Amino acid sequence: MFSQLQDTPFTQLKKTVEKIRNDKPLILNLTNSVTQDLMANSLLALGCAPIMSNSADEVMELAKVSGAININIGTLNENFMHIATAALTANCPMVLDPVGCGATRLRTESAKILAPHAAIIRGNASEIMAMIGNAFTKGVESLHASETSVASAQQLSKTYGNVCVISGEVDYVIGGQTPSLATDARPLSYGSPLMARVTGMGCTLTAVIAAFHAVEEDAYTAAYLATAFMGLIGSQAARQVFGPGSFRVAFIDGLYAPDWTFIEEELSHAS
Repeated sequence: MFSQLQDTPFTQLKKTVEKIRNDKPLILNLTNSVTQDLMANSLLALGCAPIMSNSADEVMELAKVSGAININIGTLNENFMHIATAALTANCPMVLDPVGCGATRLRTESAKILAPHAAIIRGNASEIMAMIGNAFTKGVESLHASETSVASAQQLSKTYGNVCVISGEVDYVIGGQTPSLATDARPLSYGSPLMARVTGMGCTLTAVIAAFHAVEEDAYTAAYLATAFMGLIGSQAARQVFGPGSFRVAFIDGLYAPDWTFIEEELSHAS
């Protein structure tokens, strides 16, 4: 997949991170109340200007000046959907996180309302499968391994014409405008088991994808680079710590100060 990029994987990844830091894009987060702190601090460390909003009175104004919108349905209610649908009127790239899709009819139907407007959808395997009616979820936990949802992701991408990211122990990025990528499903195996022990890592990945899409027009490239970068920073952080509490701190530090030598070595092993 990296062969589709304009430069070498390392060069393009570093260029994109540097562009985020130079442009400081405003990332509008319409998101859940559980993981806002981690998302905001991660985006700040990356170099963005994050803003969280739960007001329909301001969301259209914010959307018009944002580089990208991150919509996360983790704490869902009628007011949230009113705010989210209002934001869709702006001409701004949107990334959707269908948290808990499949757990309830409300979550599943809400995700399907938003999905056609999303440039990128990021979810765990069960959430992705539930988007096309192939699974139910146990709250926000995935009951399926990432590879079991590849066919569902391909169908989801074809249905809505967007890019689909499956996150888990192994990540996949599927879809986009390039025909060879629409069905391609090579694994991204970066990261650490500690990531699953920190609340909000999946939500943060969606926010990071939004940040990359704010400076990278191609949705597939943005999603792939962001997912790889998130995993690589997780791998970097895991080398320094022994538990989830210290991992959370090291992860944010890693977004702020990537070890580019380590990242280049990891990418060279995958090429």
